[in-house]
Amino acid sequence: MAYTDEQRIRAKRRALYILGSRDHSKKELYDKLRRNYPDDLCRYVVKLMEDNELINEEQYAKRLYAAYFGKGYGKIRIRSELRRRGLPDDIIAENEQEYNSEDFVEEIIQLVNKKYSSKLDFSDRKSVDRVAAALARRGYGWDDIKLALSRVKNGEFDEG
Repeated sequence: MAYTDEQRIRAKRRALYILGSRDHSKKELYDKLRRNYPDDLCRYVVKLMEDNELINEEQYAKRLYAAYFGKGYGKIRIRSELRRRGLPDDIIAENEQEYNSEDFVEEIIQLVNKKYSSKLDFSDRKSVDRVAAALARRGYGWDDIKLALSRVKNGEFDEG
């Protein structure tokens, strides 16, 4: 369907306003535009924003991944958050390659020392299970959790 210049201009202005506050994925921008504009006009505006390099999902994903990692989220949770924001799996996988398992193990150790040390008693299995479950809810993998808790138990980590 053909749209008037006025409709296209309003949709473009809305997109620029949305992108002015923070970065968005194509899906996020489309979803926000979709509230007020027809489907094909939204697709047109999103494509236009991407063509003019106002949307860059690679950079957006990189910043988001680093931010979520910094918040103490594990790989599983970060992947879920990036997918929720509409970022493609290939871009997510690209960012995952920049962080290895050891990065997450070190992050778990820091979290345990900072937040869970008072709740962690290695002589009490339930205590260890509760801390492990809390870490799993943050999106860490079981292998990383087991390795990190074993290092904490044996004192094999830097107090950095």
